[in-house]
Amino acid sequence: MAAPMQGFREIGLSVLAHAVLLGAFAVSFRMTGMSDQASPGTEQAVQAVAVSEAEVEETIEALEAQEAEERRQEEEALEALEAERQREAERLAAEREAIEAAKEERRQAEAEAERQREAAERARREAEAEAEAEAEAQQKREAEEQARREAEAERQRQAEEQAQREAEAERQRQAEEQAQREAEAEAQARREAEEQARREAEAERQRQAEEQAQREAEAEAQARREAEERRQAEAQRQARGTFDAAIRQKVEGVWRRPAGIPDGLSALVAVRLGPGGIVLSVDVARSSGNAAFDRSAVTAVRRADPLPMPDDPALAQPYREGVEMVFAPDA
Repeated sequence: MAAPMQGFREIGLSVLAHAVLLGAFAVSFRMTGMSDQASPGTEQAVQAVAVSEAEVEETIEALEAQEAEERRQEEEALEALEAERQREAERLAAEREAIEAAKEERRQAEAEAERQREAAERARREAEAEAEAEAEAQQKREAEEQARREAEAERQRQAEEQAQREAEAERQRQAEEQAQREAEAEAQARREAEEQARREAEAERQRQAEEQAQREAEAEAQARREAEERRQAEAQRQARGTFDAAIRQKVEGVWRRPAGIPDGLSALVAVRLGPGGIVLSVDVARSSGNAAFDRSAVTAVRRADPLPMPDDPALAQPYREGVEMVFAPDA
């Protein structure tokens, strides 16, 4: 209902504003038409009209502002009413839910009470039936117990007689078993002694066989080591001979015979080599008896530097420590 009233106010305000504007426009048009013949008093009238138009506009703006304020207040009031209505609706809904929950709880309580009553009635009937059955069962058990005691007494008497017979038989059996155990123990002692002697003899044979096998294995290993050492020594000797021959060949290739020395001279030269076969030292270990020949041998070794040298460290070690070579270029 507030919305139609607000629409009517807006329409009335708009009509009033247009009527005022039209009147002011008409007055202004008439004043403009008579401006050429107007007197000073007329100009004052025109100014008065202009002032009136400004007042009209201010009035219209005041009315619009008032209308806007009223609309705002009405909207706030409507919002407050709507919020109150919403709260009331929520309260009523909560009350309805609480009432329904209470009804449901009451229905469940009544149903539970009915179930408990029915269960109690069933339990009572079952207890009565069970009591009757228990009484009948008790009478039956007492009769059976009487018969059982009588049968048990008979079985006890028979069992005692049987026990006496079995005890006598058991004594006889134990005596026989004792004699048999003694005989078996004696035989077992003999077998164990024989077995012990056999194991000791077997262990001695095994020990001797193992010692013999170990001695044979050690002898075989020693033979293999000696053969390998001989093979390596022979290989080193052959390799040494090859490098000695190469060294002699290179030294003799650069030797210069001194003038006036006889043929067939020889000298023993001691040479020590470094990495790559460089000559570290050379000396005459046994003279040829001719000083010029000896000097020519030393000079030839130095001219042949570097000398052939094996790459194998084991083969090269003697040359590093120093070797003696026979220098006999005429041989």
